[in-house]
Amino acid sequence: MSRSSTPESDAERNERLHHSKIAMGGGLAAAIVGFGGMAFVGTATSFEARRLLDAVLPTVRFAASSYVAGGATILALMLTLITFSISNDLEFRQSHYRRIRQISFLTTSLIVGSVLLLMFLSFPLGEADAEPSWYVVVYYAVLFGGAVTGGAFISVVLMLLYAIRGLVLVGQNPEQAELVITDEESD
Repeated sequence: MSRSSTPESDAERNERLHHSKIAMGGGLAAAIVGFGGMAFVGTATSFEARRLLDAVLPTVRFAASSYVAGGATILALMLTLITFSISNDLEFRQSHYRRIRQISFLTTSLIVGSVLLLMFLSFPLGEADAEPSWYVVVYYAVLFGGAVTGGAFISVVLMLLYAIRGLVLVGQNPEQAELVITDEESD
């Protein structure tokens, strides 16, 4: 049996999509600033790329590890949120569950992307016997991967902000919260 019998209205869908667009825009802006800032500081020539790569690897490793840990924590907390939503006497709207699904999907994608980035970074890149021009490609690939995962993490955090705002309203006054189906609506 579904906990929510009322389908998502156009207004709810539009609000959820608006919040998702803001979150994705924030993540995209962060990725652009991250990649642009790193690229601006160190436009790499073939000869500098290996040195710059050695300098950036520890930071990107640390950040990717943090995103994996943060994402795993977020997913665990999302399970708690689902349990709260299902076990509560209140009946939540479909938009609430769709928002949880969106956050969970993006968080899972973030974890997968961060783990793949960490796997790539586990190769002994600085020790490779390769053409100097190859290091330029690897350097910018690492910067791009770090910027994308950072931007995705910011998107997740912004999506969580909107989810938490809605749940705080439920805690303050369930009868007036937009996420809860009122008695009049369920009849």
